[in-house]
Amino acid sequence: MSENHVVTVENLNKFYGKRQVLKDVSFYIDKNEIVGFIGPNGAGKSTTMKCMCNLIFPDSGTIRICGYDILKERDKALSCQAALIESPGLYMDMSGKENIKLIAKMRKVPDARVNELIEFTGLDKKINLKVGKYSMGMKQRLGLAIALLSKPRFIILDEPTNGLDPTGIIDLRNTLHNLVKEEKLSILFSSHQLGEIEKLANRIICINNGRIIDTPQALDGSMHYILQLSDAVKAKNIFAKRIKEDKIELIGSDSIKVIIDDQPVLSQSLKEILDEDITLLDINKMELDIESIYKEVYGDHHE
Repeated sequence: MSENHVVTVENLNKFYGKRQVLKDVSFYIDKNEIVGFIGPNGAGKSTTMKCMCNLIFPDSGTIRICGYDILKERDKALSCQAALIESPGLYMDMSGKENIKLIAKMRKVPDARVNELIEFTGLDKKINLKVGKYSMGMKQRLGLAIALLSKPRFIILDEPTNGLDPTGIIDLRNTLHNLVKEEKLSILFSSHQLGEIEKLANRIICINNGRIIDTPQALDGSMHYILQLSDAVKAKNIFAKRIKEDKIELIGSDSIKVIIDDQPVLSQSLKEILDEDITLLDINKMELDIESIYKEVYGDHHE
């Protein structure tokens, strides 16, 4: 396990009867990283997350949280993480403050931390109202505060924006970004709202039919460019000195598409192109949104 990995999942398999729902699922999550987990309904997202929380048991494979095996060192692994799976588990007939203090007492959390998180909720006087009267956004924020009581290094959020209005979604997004900075934690979250994943995640993990599938290059930090040139074939050969052939494509008679991993490669190639008296007529950087990426990965199989 890399020192930078907060979570490693390796060769995870899960059966329900004869039906295999997870098939050699493997991935990692680094320190201070927000990772989106996407896939169609029934792809294996929730099952994977429940295995990571020790709510269900895999048939084979390993899950390590902060280096601790969740099956062999359960208490240590779970002490490093928190989770909100589906809706927050709150006592509706108790106030927000009573909910926080009850869990804090069970976990032996100091009063200073409790007060810090009561302030974090931003509920002000409403912290004393019964949770049954809260909006979905208020419940989500209270649930998140409770999850943070023991200062976890990793949080799992399953559909955290469900039921939130636009203001609640924006507030949650800002809250999660701030938490990564202030609490130094990592987040894995799933969502049906692709636009929110795009705004929130540093990278995504794609799953389909119980298998992790290759993430498109658009999300691996690569840059996609289309160049129009006076001699596209010669320019293609210049790029081929620095990048693999499968990352260069001729488009028509005067254009090429290139996938660049490092900006200096582009600069060096363009300099050589100009030195060879090839005229650069136009250059465009291609922008792919996450909906386009979803269609590329899953086709017409919508959530």
